[in-house]
Amino acid sequence: MIPPTVIPVRHGSDRRAPGTAAAVEGEVGLASGRPGRAAGIGVVVWAGLVATSVVVGARVVADRPDMAINAAPVVGRWDWHPSLGLLPAVVLGLAVVVAGPRLVARMSWGTVLVVAAVVAVLWPMLLAGADGLAAIGAPLGTRYEYLPVAADLDDPTAFLRDYVNTLGDQPTHVRGHPPGPVLALHALDRLGLGGEGWAAALVLAAWGAGAAAVLAAARAVAGIECARRAAPFVALVPGAVWAGTSMDALFGGVAAVGIALVVLGLVAPATSRRRADAVALAGGVVLGIALHLTYGAVPLLVIPAVVAWRWRRARPVVVAVAGVAAVTGAFVAGGFWWFDGLAATRLEYETGLARLRPYGYFTALGNPGALALAVGPAVAAGLAALAVTAWRRRWQPSDDRGRRRWIDAVPAIALLPGAAVVAVLAADLSGLSKGEVERIWLPFVPWLALAAGAVAVTARRASVFLGAQVVLAVALQAGLLSPW
Repeated sequence: MIPPTVIPVRHGSDRRAPGTAAAVEGEVGLASGRPGRAAGIGVVVWAGLVATSVVVGARVVADRPDMAINAAPVVGRWDWHPSLGLLPAVVLGLAVVVAGPRLVARMSWGTVLVVAAVVAVLWPMLLAGADGLAAIGAPLGTRYEYLPVAADLDDPTAFLRDYVNTLGDQPTHVRGHPPGPVLALHALDRLGLGGEGWAAALVLAAWGAGAAAVLAAARAVAGIECARRAAPFVALVPGAVWAGTSMDALFGGVAAVGIALVVLGLVAPATSRRRADAVALAGGVVLGIALHLTYGAVPLLVIPAVVAWRWRRARPVVVAVAGVAAVTGAFVAGGFWWFDGLAATRLEYETGLARLRPYGYFTALGNPGALALAVGPAVAAGLAALAVTAWRRRWQPSDDRGRRRWIDAVPAIALLPGAAVVAVLAADLSGLSKGEVERIWLPFVPWLALAAGAVAVTARRASVFLGAQVVLAVALQAGLLSPW
């Protein structure tokens, strides 16, 4: 009998300098034992959560068309409509399932990043394209979206200055965000790249760049082999069903690049302070842009904050904040103050559809159920396994004479997805997302997908979990009629 190919974690490679809080960790062998059993329990809990959110959701929205959610926990309508148009997506998915784990283990790191970004672009494009090429960009041009406003915009300066006062006159999605998305699409239009097709290209490019950025951050925090294991899962998330046709994928991609740059600045060796400051500053600028694209980027700031806590470094954070302040200052000079925009958006939200949607169902079941569909069972398995590993390490003796900090007990591979879980909880409890989180929470999905690498300890096991992800994505595309 031929033994399964093990995807190794090399203890000696890519190790951080002595004294840092997290070196590369190879102890996350989760193929057996308690963490392995926890992975199985995670899948069962995932399935139970999805089923319960669907069943209970059907009762919550029954005879309530005013909620505008007919396929709770997600928006749309359940309708089984498979077609030959799905074949290219199926072929890509199978190729990654069969060959992805072994190829990723052999490629150079730069090639891994490029291939992951390309697959992350092709996967949502092929899924959305199953209903025809026009279906990729069509959702971006509806009367609820940013594109019609951007196309009709004559004076960006006046638009920015009057944004808060005229917010109630804007389409639904514009009212829920800062002015950044409209200004970005307007700039694209001025370059002669207007229309749904170019908007979709921008969204997909940002989503692919975000996937590569998340993996770069994972390498910096947990080591190159852990990042390799996670790469196919980050590129092939089921949430791609909504990523190709929603501006939230653009927001997620931009935020991921900003966070990754700040993380790289945080974990840089102390001997390269100038370089670390430059990278952190660039990350802060990109994060400032992300914050003016979506208010939902705020919870994601937990991720670099957790890394700073683990690495005991404050200087790169201060530098990054300066970058955010620079972007904020530019918007203030144009007449838009972020906090005024947030207050106006919150008022619009509370007087809109949100008042009709029960907080209890969406917070406890609906939102988590929709997110579960977007991340897939592999992520649930990885999160459960990592949680057990972190819990067991918490009670192990510390390497030094002092008391082990809780943050130091978390395996390095769990740090980024664990921080993303905290960010999701904050977003969920805030009550500012009641429904539609299958697209609104897309920025969290790649960070959570890193957890799936924890259970991909052999190529065979990785392929099994990847197969489950592909089946779920194809089933969602074939069985759900979604506005995105």
